[in-house]
Amino acid sequence: MNLQHPRWVATIILIFCFAHILASYPVAHATRDTPPRRMLLTIMSTSDLHGYIMPLDYTNNAPKDHGLAKIATLVKQVRQRNPHALLLDSGDTIQGSPMAYYHARVDNRPIDPMMLVMNRLRYDAMAIGNHEYNYGPQVFEKARGEAKFPWLSANTLMRGTDRVYTKPYKIIKMPNGLRVGVLGLTTQFVPRWEDPKNIQHLEFVDVVQAAKKWVPIMKKKEKADVIFVSYHGGLEHKTGPNGEIIPVPESDGENQVYQLATQVPGIDVILAGHMHVPIADVRVNGVLITEPNKWGSHLSVVDMKLIQSHGKWIVQEKKAQLLEASRVQPDPEVLKLIESYEKQTQEFLDKPVGKIQGDMTVKDPMYTRTHDTALIQFINKVQMEASGAPISSTALFSNDIRGLPSDVTMRDILGTYIYPNTLKVIKVTGKDIKDALERSATYFQQNNGSDPIAVNPAFEYPKPQHYNYDMWEGIRYTIDVSKPEGQRITELTDLNGQPLDMNKEYEIVLNNYRAGGGGGYDMFAGKPVVREVNVEVSELITNYIREHGTVQAETDGNWKVVGAKID
Repeated sequence: MNLQHPRWVATIILIFCFAHILASYPVAHATRDTPPRRMLLTIMSTSDLHGYIMPLDYTNNAPKDHGLAKIATLVKQVRQRNPHALLLDSGDTIQGSPMAYYHARVDNRPIDPMMLVMNRLRYDAMAIGNHEYNYGPQVFEKARGEAKFPWLSANTLMRGTDRVYTKPYKIIKMPNGLRVGVLGLTTQFVPRWEDPKNIQHLEFVDVVQAAKKWVPIMKKKEKADVIFVSYHGGLEHKTGPNGEIIPVPESDGENQVYQLATQVPGIDVILAGHMHVPIADVRVNGVLITEPNKWGSHLSVVDMKLIQSHGKWIVQEKKAQLLEASRVQPDPEVLKLIESYEKQTQEFLDKPVGKIQGDMTVKDPMYTRTHDTALIQFINKVQMEASGAPISSTALFSNDIRGLPSDVTMRDILGTYIYPNTLKVIKVTGKDIKDALERSATYFQQNNGSDPIAVNPAFEYPKPQHYNYDMWEGIRYTIDVSKPEGQRITELTDLNGQPLDMNKEYEIVLNNYRAGGGGGYDMFAGKPVVREVNVEVSELITNYIREHGTVQAETDGNWKVVGAKID
């Protein structure tokens, strides 16, 4: 081989040239600044809409800054900024408003109005709330079947199996390849409140354990890049001196956002609900938590900045804000969409029922809760007559309730008894009754006898719980708020003045929520059920007034509150 031959010289020169080019290429490539892929992910969330679409107060048809029609305007504004923004809901959706009641109880044939509007707004998924079950399995399944998006609840199982009732999660594939995982969860306290016949086919397991099972599946099997938990449950917290939200770890199992954030790795954001509070952006263990209040008063908007590195999406920044319905007008397309539903609802609400002779209105909620009033006595009387029980209790559920005027319509009744409760007669001891009264008495702050009476902050924050203060008929009792909790029932007798026997059994009638121990009334949980009245209390009230035509407002002064300055 003659390496000096011109042909070989040319070949060697070419080899050296190629080697030089190949050797220099990695250096040039390493120094070239190739920008990484970035994206902005936006997730919108509603919760506790409770059937409210119209921006109205149905008790008087006054304008109100809530409802899905206003949320629709906010959703459109967010999508103008980010057309690929996702939209989720955290439950308690199909029950609550008069429109929802009319659809469920009077004419359930058309598509559920909430599903109609949510389909139009292109919701991506919804977590199931506890109130979804209130109208029974038939209404539940009909609404779920009408939704063009999945209803999620990973901790709701078919009874006796490990099979999830609906679906546990949804994986949403974004245009750039990002995979968004949405896990649905429902407060496990549903059996404490719900009529057993509505959920007899279901069981509810611990949400933390369910999340620990499904988040790794979403990560490993489904290759989810980010995990959002849509949870019908809230963040236990207290309010700081400047109104700030301070998370607390205490939980009885009803609201477990804190536990999810601290015990389940891999969660990026929790979209909370159930507690009816506005939480813009709170962090626990690095997890972003947001909750949009109730009835469509706010829209939670989460913005998440991500960067792709070596084929993996990494969260660089996340933040959330609450957009207020008060700042926008309702969407005219949504108003047009539900026009026929609204017309039927208003006609139904304006139907006359009967008359009240005397005063059954609520002018001051605190007065109603510290004095034996005709309205509360009347509701207890209806419950006792319908059930045959000699002792009854009920509550003034909200500070917004106005009571029954002299000319009563369906609007007045549904605005007074706002929940679809039925009744149960249970057998309890005298001690159980006393313990329940002591529980109710914690509604008041301890008083020195001269200050005005005040509500215990635990019943107002973080969520108003006025519905957990009961007033009784069929017994006589006195609450002394100057005494420590647990020692406030200073008189407890039957109507003849004889002390209640702590060991004797009595039949009492309660709504199904309270009869199951709801609201911290554990003394009632598991008690023998003597009989049930499977007619909603609002319907019992309606039937009673219609049958009597005119109802006399009466009080018998069977209970009182002392130990404070009470007007």
